[in-house]
This record gives sequence, C-alpha cells and structure tokens, in this order.
Amino acid sequence: MNDIYDVLIIGAGPCGITLTTELKTSNVKVAIIEFATPGGKINIAPRVDNFPGYFQIPGPQLAMAFYQKTIDNNIEIIYDQVISLTKEENLFVLKGNFDTYKAHKVVIASGTKERKIGLAKEDELLGHGISYCALCDGHFFKKKNIVVIGGGDSALKEAIHLAPIAEKLYLVHRRNEFRAEESLINELKAFSNVEFVTPYMPKEILGDDKVTGICLENVDNHEEKIIDCEGLFPLVGQIPNSQFVQIPNVLDEKGFIPVNDKYETNCPGLYAGGDILPRDIRQIYLAVDDAKAIAKQLLNK
Repeated sequence: MNDIYDVLIIGAGPCGITLTTELKTSNVKVAIIEFATPGGKINIAPRVDNFPGYFQIPGPQLAMAFYQKTIDNNIEIIYDQVISLTKEENLFVLKGNFDTYKAHKVVIASGTKERKIGLAKEDELLGHGISYCALCDGHFFKKKNIVVIGGGDSALKEAIHLAPIAEKLYLVHRRNEFRAEESLINELKAFSNVEFVTPYMPKEILGDDKVTGICLENVDNHEEKIIDCEGLFPLVGQIPNSQFVQIPNVLDEKGFIPVNDKYETNCPGLYAGGDILPRDIRQIYLAVDDAKAIAKQLLNK
C-alpha cells in the first residue's frame, strides 16, 4: 500500500473507534486496523453496567452502537492483523498478514486477551466443555453443572449470566476475598444454585474427549477436591495484545504499554490507550476517556 496515513489506530474497540471518530471529523487521514469484530471484547460481554447513556445493556448491542459510529462517519477499517510495528526514519511501518501500512503517527488500542490457567487439556478441550465466553456458549450448558474460575468483575458477571442456565454453578477463586465489586458478589450469592469454592486453585481438568470435571487444590492445606461438571469457564485475567511491537523500550515487563500524561510512549509519535495500558481498572468508559484525551493531543487542542 502506497498511502501514508496521518494516524493509524491498532484496534477497533471503544478506544480505537472513539478516537478515529474524533480525528475523522477533524479531517485527519486516519484508519483503524482490526483483525476481528469491531467493538472489541464488548462483543463477548454478557452485559455492560452503567456505561454512560445506558443503565444496563447486552455487550453485543453496545458493540454494535460503537460500530455504527464507524458507519455514520465513513471511517476506514482495514481488516488485517498487525504482525510487526517498527519505525523507519520518521514513519511507522505496520506489517500485516495481507499488506504493509505506513503512518506518521500510531495509536495502539489493541486491548487484551484471556489469560489461560495453564493446565493440560485446556487447549484441546476448548469447545468441548471449556469456554471463555458465557454469552457465546452458555446455552450449551443448560441444566448442567458449570464451574467458573476467577474473582474479578468479569468472572462474576459471567457467573451471573450462567447461574440461571446452570443446574449448579461453582465459583472457584484462589482467595477468600474477591476483587470484584461488592454488588456483583451479592447478586451472585442471591442465586440458590451457586456455591463459592475458596480458597482453591485448579489442578487438573478431567475428561478425555470432553470436560467431565475439575480437580482443585486448597491453597492453605493442599487438600484436593473434585467437582463434576460439564462446563468450565476460566476467567483469571488478561494479557496484553502487544506481541507485534518491535520498537525498543515501549513495553513493560508484562507486555503492557506505559504512557505519560499525554498518552505518549517512549517512542515519539507512538501513543497508547485503553486496556493495553498498565492499570488496575479496565472499564469501557476509561477507554473512551483515553481516546478523547489522545485526540486532543493529536489535534493540538
């Protein structure tokens, strides 16, 4: 591709779409590069609570609202996966699976992906009892035993979505305390078919062709416990989508991207926003706020 963009944005989640909208309306030559569904991980969220303008909304519906912004503003989305990001002289070079793209400035808004629990059979039993998306796959486990592993907001929301479907739902967490909001914990506790299993860690996934159960180990006394289940949802955190960054001193030790108060990385002209930042709280409204702040920097407002 011979075109040189003013700005290229990696990732069509809330941050990327909001930022592109802001820039496009100011006549900046901009495009988003995205290899999956626009809207990002909102597409697999069972529900979103209290996003400005909505009290409660299904994730895919909110993702569609973001995507509609790209349609309304005639925003260019390049459907490709960035496999390397480098800087050559004063231009950024983004190599994808299908083409190479160049820009004067780049914003990384590529978000995160699910962290795996790291047990044998986790990959081979994906789709055969293991899932990372309650909204996508919950209906497969109607009136069956389900185990959710995790203690954050995402894990609790997924469990709340699954509880009315399940015969019995077990929430497994390695600590007695939860990182999730108290309101979510109380909402899940209100279901009569839910059991909290703490402090336990997953030790072994049971089953050959499909999940039949999970073996847990107590963190304190190492006692083992087996739960029979047909559905297993590991929701133990996120890892950054930053493996394509090949510019030195941009990533931290975990692969996230630190920025200054202007959302600038250590590389001039390279910015980052949204879930790719090393922050404790990852919320849609924060990604949107990041986008608006970055737009001000890029437009020198």
